[in-house]
Amino acid sequence: MKVYQHITEFRDQDGIGNDIKGIQSALESIRIPSEIVCLADLSSGKLPVQNFYHIDWTDIPGNDQVHILQYGGPGYPLDDFLALRGRKFIRFQNVTPPAFFQPFLEEDMFQLFSLEFKKSVIELHKMKRYVQAFLPSSKFSASNLEDLNITHSKVLPIVRKYVWSERNRRKKNGHTLGFVGRLIPNKKIEDLLLLVYFLKRINSKYRILICGSVPTYFEEYFAKLKKMAWDLGLGENLQFRMGPTDQEMDRFWDEMDAYVSMSEHEGFGIPLVEALSKDLPVFAYSCTAVPETLRGAGFLFNNKDLNGLRKLAEWIHLILQTEGSGKPLTGEGASIKRREVVEEYNSIPFERFFKQLLTIREKASSAY
Repeated sequence: MKVYQHITEFRDQDGIGNDIKGIQSALESIRIPSEIVCLADLSSGKLPVQNFYHIDWTDIPGNDQVHILQYGGPGYPLDDFLALRGRKFIRFQNVTPPAFFQPFLEEDMFQLFSLEFKKSVIELHKMKRYVQAFLPSSKFSASNLEDLNITHSKVLPIVRKYVWSERNRRKKNGHTLGFVGRLIPNKKIEDLLLLVYFLKRINSKYRILICGSVPTYFEEYFAKLKKMAWDLGLGENLQFRMGPTDQEMDRFWDEMDAYVSMSEHEGFGIPLVEALSKDLPVFAYSCTAVPETLRGAGFLFNNKDLNGLRKLAEWIHLILQTEGSGKPLTGEGASIKRREVVEEYNSIPFERFFKQLLTIREKASSAY
């Protein structure tokens, strides 16, 4: 048996890339060989990657093939994928509704996003007739599939391990917030800027590090964010750090005193768990898969109007002051709770999940 992981564009540093590497590692642990197959290899080149059209699939016995397609929207040659011999699974990473993007795109580009979203619904309906199971990364994503009457799914969180590091071993300035991810409209970066504005009114030392990347079609969104920051007078209270390396990200994480997410659409949320593993208090807007991802180890909020953001700033200030005083927090904000959740993620039996899924003829349960 050999497993082929399929993806349109392979980037080994993003969330899906981490998931692919984690799956490959889990398969290696149970001695199942695998390959990464894509249309465009945009990775660092550390892993061998095959182009879908450079493989002679007819030379591979059908009973030796297992195919896992990482799906987050149209782009992969679906008919060719479904025509492959062997069992097939869909690793569902969720699809962001285009309504989030409309205010920041030209009309023709927005219509393209809308058509792509509709096409994804059609493709998901088509795939459910041909694949053995869907593997959503969260219960929220599984519920999205159920809305399409796709019920043969098994929840599998992003496959990766997290390294715990105690926050009190690192020097902090006590006033640095952080966000990690793509700068796209559903992440609601503008709400982060407003939050920093209110925090700055409490203490001028507050600042935020926003680390990630900007897709080319959202450069206008990024330009509006920079203008907004200028209008709010954030200046040195804000730093955009685009395209950081792994080494740079380690340093950026070390600078943070807390992590904040304003995102309104998440299929899982790797940076949330990463922040927990750095022993950082996490403040996150409660929506989609965010509460599920945090597992009770973060501070959730539901109101993001101006008054809500002002109160959130006061809340964050109080929490960071308490932590800075050396008094341990209790409940969802406690360091011990963050560590428990990280250990829960690290103890997920990914190897057993894939062994049941691929080699044992009993029904594999979800990895939760």
